[in-house]
Amino acid sequence: MPSRFRRPPRVPAVVAVLLALALPACAQLVTENAGTVSPELPHLRFLIRGGESRFVTEGAVVGQVHYGLLPNLDCFVSVPVSRKEFAWAGRELTENGLGDATVGSKLNLYKNDGVMTSTRFAVFGNVELPTGRWRDRVHNEEPYPRSLQLGSGTFDGTIGAAATAIHDRHRFAIDLAARASTKRGGVRPGVEARIDAAYWFRLLPAAFEPGTAGMELRLVVDLSYVHRWRTHGESGNDSGHQIWIAPGAQFYATPSVLFEGNVALPALDTTGGAYGRARWSAFLAVKILF
Repeated sequence: MPSRFRRPPRVPAVVAVLLALALPACAQLVTENAGTVSPELPHLRFLIRGGESRFVTEGAVVGQVHYGLLPNLDCFVSVPVSRKEFAWAGRELTENGLGDATVGSKLNLYKNDGVMTSTRFAVFGNVELPTGRWRDRVHNEEPYPRSLQLGSGTFDGTIGAAATAIHDRHRFAIDLAARASTKRGGVRPGVEARIDAAYWFRLLPAAFEPGTAGMELRLVVDLSYVHRWRTHGESGNDSGHQIWIAPGAQFYATPSVLFEGNVALPALDTTGGAYGRARWSAFLAVKILF
C-alpha cells in the first residue's frame, strides 16, 4: 500500500458512543427477505451503523421509509447522514454530511403459506441517487479516491433475487445481487457481485399462544460472499473477495416495534484500495410499524 496512507484518527466521541450502543445488541439482517411489506403495515426504520478498516473509520445515521404498493410489491426510500475519517497524502481528513439516497422496490413472484410455514421468492432492485457531496477533478485528478467521498456523483444500480423458507421456529434465506456504477470524470467503480445466506431461530417464545402477539426474540447469523471487480480510472487495484460472518438478533418489544442489530467480522478479505483490509462493522436499528 502506498506510504501516503496511515491509520486514521480514532472515531470521535459521539460516533464512538453510537457504535458502542450497537455492539451489545448484535444484529442486522444482511440477507434480503423474500417477503414484501403489506400495504396495511408501512413502517419507518432508523439505524446507526459503523465500521473500521485499515485506513478508514466511518459511521452513519440512516432513515428509511418502507411502503407496500400492492400485496406483492413494495418500495422504500433510504437517506443516510455519514461521517468518514481517513488519512490521504499525509493529511488527516474528515468527510461528514448527507450521503447518497437510495430508492428501491421488491416484487414477490411466488408465495406458498401454510400453518407456521411459508416459502417465498422475490426479485428486487434499487438505485442510488447522487445526493451526497462529491469532489470534482482538479488538474485531471480527484483530491482522493471516489470511495472515500460522501457521494459518488453518479446513478448506481443494484438488482437481485431472494428466497425465504419458514418452518415454525426456523427461517432460512438466500439472495444473489449485483451492483454496477455509472462513469464520472473518467472513473467507473467495478461491478460488485454478492451472495448472502442467513438462518434465524426464534428463541422466544417456543410456541405462540392462540390469539396472542407478544414479545419475540430471534437469533440470526448471516454469511456473505462478495466479489469486487477493479475500479477503472484510478491507480491501484481494489478488486478482490470478501467473506463476512455476522451474528445478530431481532427483538420484537411490541407487535409494532422491532429492534435489530449485528456485528459483522471478515473471515477473508483480499481487496485493496483506499479502505484497506476490513476489520469489523456493526449495526443497530429500530423499526416502527404503523
